Amino acid sequence: MKTRINLYSESLLPPELRLSFNRMAIGLMVLLVLSVVGSTLSYVLVLGLESDHAELASTKNSLEREKTDLEAKIALRKPDAKLVAKVDLFAQQIELKQMLLGELSQREALTSHGYSPLMEDLARVANASIWLNRFQVEEDNFVFEGFTASAHSVPLWVDRLKMTETLKGQAFASMTMNRGDDQPLSFTLTTTAQTEANQ
Repeated sequence: MKTRINLYSESLLPPELRLSFNRMAIGLMVLLVLSVVGSTLSYVLVLGLESDHAELASTKNSLEREKTDLEAKIALRKPDAKLVAKVDLFAQQIELKQMLLGELSQREALTSHGYSPLMEDLARVANASIWLNRFQVEEDNFVFEGFTASAHSVPLWVDRLKMTETLKGQAFASMTMNRGDDQPLSFTLTTTAQTEANQ
């Protein structure tokens, strides 16, 4: 009489792998698409900043020509108080434009190298009337310091800041403006987290 013994057991089968080739391929495709989208957004931002840079440089050159013409007129006649004041104003505007050009160049470099989301948001809301010379981040609080070509440009810039991802949920607690001797109009803007502001 023959006796059969079944040695088959499911535990002897190799475990089923959760990570299949198809899943790996899909994951790689998703990463590739995200990388392309990110690179495209950075490229578009850099193009916009380059356009602003060119426009600002053209305005600065025009101001320098007008300043030179006025200086030539002053040299040919007795000093006119109005002309002298106008030359001083042009000199201040040129200085501001020069600072703005430096800031735009820095933003172009930061954006093209994919720096932090805050820097990308600042690049998105940048305009030719605002120049940041310092900003500080402490936990959820922000401090922005800079110069502006006109007082009404700052509130407009703040409204655009409120729409960015980084500054969502922030309450703009205070803003001060000051015009120093022979300096453009400066401003300081501070924010606090919305939860703190409500308390």
